[in-house]
Amino acid sequence: MSVKIGIIGAGAIGKVHLNAFRRNGYDVVAIGDANVQAAENLVKAENLTGAQAGAPNDVFANKDVQGVVIGVPNKFHKPLAVSALQAGKDVLVEKPMAMNVAEAKAMIAAAKKTRRLLQIGFVHRYSTVGVAAKKLIDAGRVGNVYHLKANYYRRRGIPGLGGWFTTKEMSGGGPMIDLGVHVIDLITYLVGQPKALRASGKVYDYFGKDMKKYLYEGMWAGPPRYDGTFNVEDSAHAMVRLAPNITLEVNVTWAGNFPADSVKDVMGIFGDKGGITFNLAGKELALATEENGFNVDVKPNLKQLDAWDGQTNAFAEAIKTRKVAHADGESGLYVQSILDAIYKSSAANKEVEIKA
Repeated sequence: MSVKIGIIGAGAIGKVHLNAFRRNGYDVVAIGDANVQAAENLVKAENLTGAQAGAPNDVFANKDVQGVVIGVPNKFHKPLAVSALQAGKDVLVEKPMAMNVAEAKAMIAAAKKTRRLLQIGFVHRYSTVGVAAKKLIDAGRVGNVYHLKANYYRRRGIPGLGGWFTTKEMSGGGPMIDLGVHVIDLITYLVGQPKALRASGKVYDYFGKDMKKYLYEGMWAGPPRYDGTFNVEDSAHAMVRLAPNITLEVNVTWAGNFPADSVKDVMGIFGDKGGITFNLAGKELALATEENGFNVDVKPNLKQLDAWDGQTNAFAEAIKTRKVAHADGESGLYVQSILDAIYKSSAANKEVEIKA
């Protein structure tokens, strides 16, 4: 069964999805964007012969399109996802799932009502280290988990300064909703997404708010727009309590004063039988455990995987089988509830209950 895909969003992330679907043998038959010219330009640049270029609603109305990928600013995830679902399309929406818990719930409700599939772009679940860590944990190699570490550091990595990334009304927040969503999802997915209970966090905005003084070496989604807006955080730190007695430490930054190699994007799972550590974008992991009276570090030879290929094939398989294996709407709501609580905790300067 061939799978025909429509992509909403002709920007950088839309092109990443486009390339992933094409190299895995699926047909991208439509590109939609609020800027129709951008959609037309992408179709032409990528030689998508016969593909439709138009507005998002044009893609939703295309009877050939089975699945829609939504890669646009966060503000538009919910309305576009709901419209696509109502048009009878299965949906893969980029992370974060939505701007807040209420929007995430509305998306899940729309998927249930229309009996269509909703998958969230938690791409790190399909990475080399993500897949390997899941196998080891599910095999019981770490035992009872009691602590989790989730880190994603950038020294000077504020994306698209002055644009939608740094405008709260468009993005919902800064690195916590942009980067924290990745690490919170992956680390909790690995241990079965235990019930989230309470969060204590704080967000900071020391670097980006004086945009012209911000020193950067490169910029995703740049160049800077100094006449634009910066009203989000540029670093965030939190402690989250999970059932039954698990703590989750989260540290994410778009900007901070630390030598580039002094901190790593280390993910950690601490258990009573073993512990697993790996770099978020790494190609190897270590299992710290005990064997024959010795403390040992096990470093298995891992099958190298492309996370984007994994996510792409998972969505195509879901369309064929009519079932999302994981990274579904409920997973997205789980992560969204933690993000919401961290922001609420920061604003209130106290620990808060997590409500989904």
